[in-house]
Amino acid sequence: MDTISSIIKKAQDDLFPELEKKIRLELQKKDKNWLIDQIIYLTCERHSLHEQKNRFEDMKKRLDRIHKVGYDDQALMNFVDKYRKISRKDLEESRFLINPPHMGLATIEPHQRSQKGEILLEEARDMLYLALYGDTTINVNLTRGQEEVLTIILPLSKSDSLFFLKAVTEVNADGTWSDPEGVSNDDHTNNVGLQVEFGDHKKGSIGMAIFVALNLINLLHVNEQIFYARMEKVERSSLQSL
Repeated sequence: MDTISSIIKKAQDDLFPELEKKIRLELQKKDKNWLIDQIIYLTCERHSLHEQKNRFEDMKKRLDRIHKVGYDDQALMNFVDKYRKISRKDLEESRFLINPPHMGLATIEPHQRSQKGEILLEEARDMLYLALYGDTTINVNLTRGQEEVLTIILPLSKSDSLFFLKAVTEVNADGTWSDPEGVSNDDHTNNVGLQVEFGDHKKGSIGMAIFVALNLINLLHVNEQIFYARMEKVERSSLQSL
């Protein structure tokens, strides 16, 4: 028995040979360089859509994890107490990192983290996200009484490592730091400043959790020798200060 779908499919099958012939004839008239450009464009476009889908699924999993665990002020204090003193050496000796590149060079790839290193990185990302944006809709109950702006400066080539942040203001910022050992000079590097407003606890405990989470993300992924991050009260901060 015919259905609408089967009728449409049959019509498409009947039309396809003629359509393919016309497309081939038109493409044969085009310049080779034009064809190459179009193939590259279509490939990148498909990759972009695939990347958007992956990030959407990643965010959904993040929100589900946060909601399932639930966080309050004490949970953030526990996170800070547990990880505030962690170092690159600790992560290598405990096999969270496996032969990572020298700090200040390339970002740390997934194969250079063990499974427990990957889990810790996601925990740090979750903490950064919920500390900045969390509210009761995702089972986050934090005492926020002071508006702050967080500014993060990192190489433009590594800014994608914080892809999960939202409502971010981007500001260009040239590097000015020189590595005494000459490994990872920041001088004249094309940097980007990322700025996000958030509500902090009057004692600064949410801000401290953000700093600890950022340090973990740097140690496990971004891999900068100097990771610039600062916080200022909104009333005296300027988005053009970088």
